Amino acid sequence: MTIGTQILAPDGWGALVKGTVYHFLQNDAWSGRVLLVQFEVMPKGTQKANLVVLPRKKFEDGVNAGAILPAEQQSALPPWLSPLEGSDLSMQDRLHPHVKISKWERVEKRFQHIAPAIHALESILVAKNPDAEINQWATKCMPPQNETRFRLWFFTYLCFGRNIWTLLPPFHRSGRWDRTQYPERKFGAPSLAFGKHYGYGCSQEMIDACCSSYSKRARLGKHLTTIYEEAMNEDFHCKVASTPSGMKVFTHPEGKPFPTYWQFRYRVMQRFGKEVVQKTLYGAVRYRNRIAPTKGRFSEEVSNLMERIEADGYNTKERPRGYVDGSSLPPMCVVTSRDVLSGLKLGIGFSFGAERATAYRMMLFCMAVPKDFFCELFGIPYVSGEWENQGLPGHFGIDRGPGARRDLIQAIEQRFPIRDMAPSWSGQSKATVESSHPRDIKIEGQPTYIQSALTPVELARREIIALMQYNNGADMSDRIDPDSDLASIPPTPTGLWAYYDRIFRNDAQPMRIDDAIRTFLTPTEFQLRDDGVYIQGRWYFAQELEESEEFATYAASPAAPTRIHGYVLDMCVRYIWIELNGRLIQLNARMRIRGDEDTLWMSLAELEQWDVARRKVMSAFRVHQNANASDFKQRFKETTGKSWDAGQRKTGNPKRNVGKAQGGVVSTHPKKIA
Repeated sequence: MTIGTQILAPDGWGALVKGTVYHFLQNDAWSGRVLLVQFEVMPKGTQKANLVVLPRKKFEDGVNAGAILPAEQQSALPPWLSPLEGSDLSMQDRLHPHVKISKWERVEKRFQHIAPAIHALESILVAKNPDAEINQWATKCMPPQNETRFRLWFFTYLCFGRNIWTLLPPFHRSGRWDRTQYPERKFGAPSLAFGKHYGYGCSQEMIDACCSSYSKRARLGKHLTTIYEEAMNEDFHCKVASTPSGMKVFTHPEGKPFPTYWQFRYRVMQRFGKEVVQKTLYGAVRYRNRIAPTKGRFSEEVSNLMERIEADGYNTKERPRGYVDGSSLPPMCVVTSRDVLSGLKLGIGFSFGAERATAYRMMLFCMAVPKDFFCELFGIPYVSGEWENQGLPGHFGIDRGPGARRDLIQAIEQRFPIRDMAPSWSGQSKATVESSHPRDIKIEGQPTYIQSALTPVELARREIIALMQYNNGADMSDRIDPDSDLASIPPTPTGLWAYYDRIFRNDAQPMRIDDAIRTFLTPTEFQLRDDGVYIQGRWYFAQELEESEEFATYAASPAAPTRIHGYVLDMCVRYIWIELNGRLIQLNARMRIRGDEDTLWMSLAELEQWDVARRKVMSAFRVHQNANASDFKQRFKETTGKSWDAGQRKTGNPKRNVGKAQGGVVSTHPKKIA
């Protein structure tokens, strides 16, 4: 089980209450206790996080007895954000691009408050009273933060995959009531100068008057304050009066209501939008996005899964064959990651020629997603229990937005976000993963190489299956202490992983599939046509695409192909993912005619080879079409002695039914031959 896993005690267990959802936080061997978090939504909509502490033995006894179980439905967002489940939270600012303070700025500000406490996580969790330690960090903030809210942000970030967007305030619940139902009531902050009840409420009539006045008076370079001043005189017919202090205010001679400047501005912005107002005045708005990955350190001892991992790459001894001309491609580099505690190989990635960022990104993607989903992408049968790990290291704490993927790609070998990334050519620094690489016999004498009969996808399938074979067959007896609970555990990486995972000794951080796709896979542009999506001649389609509103609108009036954004897995483009309205849709490669579906399994490099070859053929074919037409027209002339379009154009309409005009009957049926 991973950090943040939601658990239940169906009949209660110790301090755990029946029917209450708890989030697993830590199982600490040194302090002998387990930390859980309970999130509570208060009656008025506020939230609270409560820390629950259980003795480690008591907790693990409850797990072994079946009294503590993972919840069937694992929510990826806290309860107050549950209506946004399945949405890409990083798209929230694109839906409302012109707010004064963006949602990203709000969540980043909250994260900056808790970041020092996150860096001191180990010391906080081992403290005798973690809540008191967290409260001290709240008071150290500038300005000091409310302790209850600070603890809520701290635990929310930890229990939901260290996803910075889970710190988003529940703004989707705001504005659910209509103020126009109370036209006589004055809303908003009270006036410091003129009193709490100074001013008027906003009726629908006043709202329409504000917007009509703006439409009539808005001009390029004309400020909203100037428009308001003119509107008060000419549209609302207000007068100016002086107060005893010498200040001037608006009044109406008949006592009719009129808006303040901020009421006028709010209704104009609400009706027309900030973008229209600013374009009318002086231009558009710019925004930025910034994120930085964290770095960790080596650990000498491990007691939990994913507490320390190692990653490295090796080249296959064969060279994969080329797709079009059968030539040899560069050697395939296989990058794997391995857990130090169990010895399990966690993820795998591929690239051609060297340990490129593509291979590391694919390896991280493999670690993050369920393995039945990953195997399906390569057409490999999966049996439950043979490869069960899912999630990223606990110290892999980057934002799940689009910027995270960009920063991760840049110089990934130098800033790989796993603690024990060792220097190049330092095998002893990553001995765990180095020792699991396949060994080749070095042949002396004349250089030779092996030309594989397998395509890159088939080689990738072989290496994935070899990884599963290792996880289920390697001897990990040296990692098993004389413990009665381990006496009947198979000495395989899979057996050790299943044991430690069952008792919640797992530091893995969960990550949603759509977040993993956006973060680690290669962004690509596709062509949207009226029959599906295309990339370099390959056709993709799915029922979900057909049911989407965007595709239905395009198919109803198809024009030139539309560019849409999506993601591909470089080593196998059997499936792709496209972005439609902030959601990912998975599409399958389809055959244009009935044929060998094995041709659908190919890498992006092979698809590019095929596209280059086809473009070369089409370049010659365009010349062929003209020459071919000319050749057959010349044959016709040689056969008949007449040109292809022999004849002359005459004026008027052709005469019809000439036989009737001469008193005869003309048969329209051909004569039959006896």
